[in-house]
Amino acid sequence: MATIKLIPSTYYLSSSSYLSVSNASNMYADTDSTTYATVTNSRTSTTSYYIYVRGFNFDDVPSTAIVSDFTIRLKGYYSGGYSQNMYLYDGTSTSMGSASSLGTSANTYEFTCNYSWEDVVAAGSDFGIRINCRRASRNTTSYIYIYGAEIEVTYTIPTPRSLSVSLSGNGTVSPSGTSTVYDGDEVEVTITPTTKTDTVTVTHNGTDVTSQLVAHGAGSTSTFTATDVTTSAIQSGSSYAEYAVGQTAEDPYSSTSNMYASSDSTGYAAYSFDFSSIPSTATIEEIEVRVYGHRESSTIDSSHVSQCVLYQGSSAVSEEVDFPSTSDSMITLTPNQTITRSELDNITLRHYVGYYGGLVLGISFVVTYSTGTGLDHYTYTFTVSGDASIAVVIGAVASNVFYIKESGAWVEKSVTAVYKKVNGAWVEQSDWSAVFDTNTKYVKG
Repeated sequence: MATIKLIPSTYYLSSSSYLSVSNASNMYADTDSTTYATVTNSRTSTTSYYIYVRGFNFDDVPSTAIVSDFTIRLKGYYSGGYSQNMYLYDGTSTSMGSASSLGTSANTYEFTCNYSWEDVVAAGSDFGIRINCRRASRNTTSYIYIYGAEIEVTYTIPTPRSLSVSLSGNGTVSPSGTSTVYDGDEVEVTITPTTKTDTVTVTHNGTDVTSQLVAHGAGSTSTFTATDVTTSAIQSGSSYAEYAVGQTAEDPYSSTSNMYASSDSTGYAAYSFDFSSIPSTATIEEIEVRVYGHRESSTIDSSHVSQCVLYQGSSAVSEEVDFPSTSDSMITLTPNQTITRSELDNITLRHYVGYYGGLVLGISFVVTYSTGTGLDHYTYTFTVSGDASIAVVIGAVASNVFYIKESGAWVEKSVTAVYKKVNGAWVEQSDWSAVFDTNTKYVKG
């Protein structure tokens, strides 16, 4: 494993009229720094103003890295100020985590982040540490001293592997050609014959894996809206949950209302759907649920909850996804396991709320399925654990087989393509039998 510390390179002030920064370069360091930047609040008022420490060098983490852990820290202290927690922010409206407030002597503080590494990286240059620079009293100047900040990232670089996918016959494969993959990657090869009745065979590093192909019929996609909703442990606004019934995420109900639970508790609204138009024999290929709504407060903790999750019966079958903002926005949920047609009838979307809640205003439940009639394509899926050569044969060219005599016996060899030099250039041959003269002996070497 490798470890890298990402450090900030810029800052943003919520008020450039009353906040100023001196020796800013001193805080563009990690928490081992012994010199500091000074933030001064010059307004004779106890109004809160904030500095956002930003510009972390996310690009220094290799693009192929698998991040196993990350820790965010800041070193600093305050004088003449008002003690308030520090927060992680995407921009100035979406809270992503917090740490305790600065003290009156230099110390290093570690943040709790409520989001994944991917979410932090996605925030990019808008990701920052917010520090309140409020005065303790209107006549006492407030100073914030920042020595540095860091995101310590632990990661591994997987071994690069070569993936080669070749095709003989009429149709397409995806991916095709040669590409780089990594151990642990899941690769899905999609094979689409031009003539649907043609046979398809596949070898993986010379081993026949045709029996592992999954056949897919011509797919259909349908979008469903909620047909009903029930609530549990909702303190106020349970009727607001009905606003989303019959509304898509793209054409939602309009409301700034909020549904919430009682203090120190969590409640939810469970939205159900009518999937009877999908045949009972259908195979569910893909599910994507788009949900439009908002949260009541930008804070995210046990009291400030506005998140959605898919349930199959009483079991969660997706990750919990928070509404990111008090402004209406769209979030997307996908199941983390295969859903059968019979299980689909028992799928609900739960919207959880805390004492500070939120509201769902529209749901688009998109289902892609096949009926098993009218073959469209095949898929072959495997997990990378070394270089992989996938040879796909569609139709009559499946008869191409290459043999070499070894120790007096003809042995079949894994050969994905045969080339012949024509007019000084090597040209791949579709008819292997035409490459050789039956009256000529060929020597391996």
